[in-house]
Amino acid sequence: MTTNIKSLALYHFQSCPYCARTRNAIDEMGLTIEQRDILLDPRHRSDLIAGGGKQQVPSLRIDTEDGQTSWLYESTDIIRFLQRNVEQLDWATRSDSTENAVC
Repeated sequence: MTTNIKSLALYHFQSCPYCARTRNAIDEMGLTIEQRDILLDPRHRSDLIAGGGKQQVPSLRIDTEDGQTSWLYESTDIIRFLQRNVEQLDWATRSDSTENAVC
């Protein structure tokens, strides 16, 4: 990746099996990523649709230091992205800005 990652947020809901798979992978990698449950907080659902264009979960919001935001869907794609960028993510995901701890 050429641009540094500023923050990440996982849009999900608890009973989604693909979301659980993604959360488990995040936990196994030892990353702390803000989790935004779209069923518990309607603002998160609205943000997901406005930003990503659809309500599909899991979805990873990727904000970069140059002000760009991108959205990644599909649990396998999210996990692959995290694995490929884990060294950069190690410091990027250890901030005090997390809303919820990874389950």
